[in-house]
Amino acid sequence: MNDASSSLRRITEAEARQHQAAYAYTIDEGPLSDWPTFFTDPCLYRITTRMNEERKMPLSIMLCDNHAMLYDRVEAVEKANIFEPHFYRHILSDSRVLAATEDSLTLETSFICVRSMLDGRMDLFTAGKYVDELVKQDGRCLFKSKTVVLDHSRIDTLIAIPL
Repeated sequence: MNDASSSLRRITEAEARQHQAAYAYTIDEGPLSDWPTFFTDPCLYRITTRMNEERKMPLSIMLCDNHAMLYDRVEAVEKANIFEPHFYRHILSDSRVLAATEDSLTLETSFICVRSMLDGRMDLFTAGKYVDELVKQDGRCLFKSKTVVLDHSRIDTLIAIPL
């Protein structure tokens, strides 16, 4: 492989951080139907708890492994689920590189997510970290896997919305 084709596949930390910020912005501001476009197909999107991760337990609160499953989540939120209107606001830490190869970058990013209701009530919906493997596909930075590790095990019923 020559250096030119290698550089087309290599992800920079800046690209990965920009992708992470755009991901959170899409969940917060929409349209939610763009959420699956941040992933490769196949992919892995998983929500779990810190306790499960520390104990190496494969239990997931949500698990999607392809675009069809991601779009199913969007359709459930937009058409099937009935809940009081609300908004999310993600606050992200700077990302820390856990691993880098020629073809991928693995990052860890802490986050908090505030949920705001239309009547003005706000609460800390959740906090945790993202552990992400990013790759370049057709010149775009994409999540090959995103594991959302929640710091707690008390799960709100509105977890159907991606984090």
